[in-house]
This record gives sequence, structure tokens and C-alpha cells, in this order.
Amino acid sequence: MADEPFPASEFSVVGRKTFDSMVGLQQNFLGALQDINQQWAATINAEIALVSETLTKLAAAKSIPDTVATCQSCGTRQMEIVAENSRGLQAAGEKIMSHLSGDGLRGGGT
Repeated sequence: MADEPFPASEFSVVGRKTFDSMVGLQQNFLGALQDINQQWAATINAEIALVSETLTKLAAAKSIPDTVATCQSCGTRQMEIVAENSRGLQAAGEKIMSHLSGDGLRGGGT
């Protein structure tokens, strides 16, 4: 068996390294998905707070200018929430893509 081009004992070593790489890749991928989930939860909480605040202000508004100001404020905050959410999702997406592009398979991505 010494003249084998690739000894059978090395198959287990190569298999173990491949398995370890795939487990690491999966852990990193799941970590990125958890980041996305946390971002969505934070966005939902911000949206809930915004709706509550806006409805309270609208209920207290005594004039059309008060109502308009409240709606404008709500729209501005809504755009800020969307921008924050987009940045977080983009960062998580970049993290996922770095792993899928092969950096995670080589151990270069985190």
C-alpha cells in the first residue's frame, strides 16, 4: 500500500478539514442571518415607536399646521429608519457574500 498515490489514511484528514471548513462557513452564515434578524427587530421597534408617537401627536393636534408638522416629522423619521435599515442589511449582505465568494471556505472571511 505504500505505492498508493494518495494513502487512504489521508482521506480522513482531508475529509475532516473539509467538514471543519463547511461548519465554519455555516456558522458564519448563520451569524450573518442573526444580524439581519436583529436589524429587522430593531426596525420594527422603531416603526412601532414612530407610529405611537405620531398618533399621539395627531390626537393632540389642534390645527391643520400642527397636523402637517406631525406628518412631515413622521415622514422624515420614516426615511431615517429606512436608511438605517438599509445600511444594516447591506453590511450583513456583504458579510454573507464574502463567505459565499469563497473567503469563508479558505478561512479568510469572518
